[in-house]
Amino acid sequence: MRGVGDLADQTRRAVVSAVLNLVEGLAARGGRRRQLLRVAHGSLQEAKACVRLLEAAGVLPVEQARRLWQALDRAGALTWGLLRKAR
Repeated sequence: MRGVGDLADQTRRAVVSAVLNLVEGLAARGGRRRQLLRVAHGSLQEAKACVRLLEAAGVLPVEQARRLWQALDRAGALTWGLLRKAR
């Protein structure tokens, strides 16, 4: 399938973005903190969508996709909890 390498690369970029924005957000204050945590959460959602697309394309085995999606979902839930508590 054409574009699968691009999709895998996009997945990596989304995960890296989530981690970096989460770390920066935890060090920030106020509105800046909330914004960075929102971006981190959005990047995790993007990565989850990429995993589903890679699975649908037959590139990622179902069980591996399920484990990755669950890990990203847990990270998203934790990030959402931090966002809700951010001041």
